Amino acid sequence: MAILNTTLRLVGRPDELRAQLFSRSLDVRIRTLLENPNAVLGGLPGVEGWEQAPSGYVLAVSDPEVAAPQVARALVGVGAEILSIAESRHLLEEIYLELIDEDVEARRR
Repeated sequence: MAILNTTLRLVGRPDELRAQLFSRSLDVRIRTLLENPNAVLGGLPGVEGWEQAPSGYVLAVSDPEVAAPQVARALVGVGAEILSIAESRHLLEEIYLELIDEDVEARRR
């Protein structure tokens, strides 16, 4: 795949482009938000940070395959009802928009 915006911006497979432009993250959906999410999610192996989302949390992770089981165990340990834990997948449109936004920011400097 090639992305153009008056010039060739980036070439690569969609997964390669996602890896270059976005950090890896997990979308965690639970039935009820945690009382103290930092106590549960902070400091877990593979979890670099988190933020609250409408139906749960988005966790920045170094490796989803390492972090997901740790997150699941921690949530079960505090009695949370897990609806889903999945790696975030950015759409091709998001890749394009990220590149266009970078290009606009570069021209403003």
